[in-house]
Amino acid sequence: MERVLNLVRRSPAFIGMRVVVHDDHVEVVSPEQLEFGLGPVYDAVSDAPPHQWADIVDDCLRRILGALTNGSPELNGPTERLLDRVYARLRPADGSPVDWWNYAQEVAPDLLMVLALDHPDRIAILNDSQVERHGYDRLLAAGLDNLCRHLPEAYAANEGVYVLSGDEYVASGLLIMPWVVEAVTGSADLPYGVLVAVPNHTMLVFHVLQDNAGVAYALGEIAHLAAEYYDESTGLSPQVYWWSPGAQAMEPVARLADDATGVIGEDLVTHYSAGFADLLQRLPRS
Repeated sequence: MERVLNLVRRSPAFIGMRVVVHDDHVEVVSPEQLEFGLGPVYDAVSDAPPHQWADIVDDCLRRILGALTNGSPELNGPTERLLDRVYARLRPADGSPVDWWNYAQEVAPDLLMVLALDHPDRIAILNDSQVERHGYDRLLAAGLDNLCRHLPEAYAANEGVYVLSGDEYVASGLLIMPWVVEAVTGSADLPYGVLVAVPNHTMLVFHVLQDNAGVAYALGEIAHLAAEYYDESTGLSPQVYWWSPGAQAMEPVARLADDATGVIGEDLVTHYSAGFADLLQRLPRS
């Protein structure tokens, strides 16, 4: 994170401007007042080699500043031209410019669902005014449908834990979890829900709850995978969540504990709600 912040501070994109750089956002105080989150910048460098970061950061900042000062011309056209490029997308709540994204729904205590416009070289999160202009319901329906095109053709599986990895939209498949589970396992039966983790945008790990033995294995395995592939500055979440049919939001149920220095360790920490604890009591024993 610190290297990215240093690149932001030194970026030529801010020539002629006076800015204040925070851990999660930038304030432009002159010649005009602007504010934007650094989430898109962290996303942009997440899968790039470090020697490319400076150019990527500069390009991303120029695009953000251009969109803020000049608008996005393509978003001023007909909605029909956008629908096949709009995606529902996960974003960590921490560091996101939520004042621009009042439409964003919380799908877990630390995860938001936003709407994004796909470009050949970047992904742009839509702000409130853009969503209002084109209609939230229409954009969301298209954004969820479009996610179905990004399920990886291959995946890894071990004792009921499925690991999907691929492009920048794989993790957002969590937003269409029943479809993903049926496409991967061949079954749409989810009476107890799913354990799922999304450590970064390109990875989704899940286990369909069936019995206690499977849960015991899956919690530890998924938590270790989430910790291994999560990066604080560019990732989504190190949590293992319980996705339950009909629930308004997922519940975090487990993660690997941080040690005294804040580094993720090896010990599994669980935090079950009354509902999840009751479910475990009702699951078959084998």
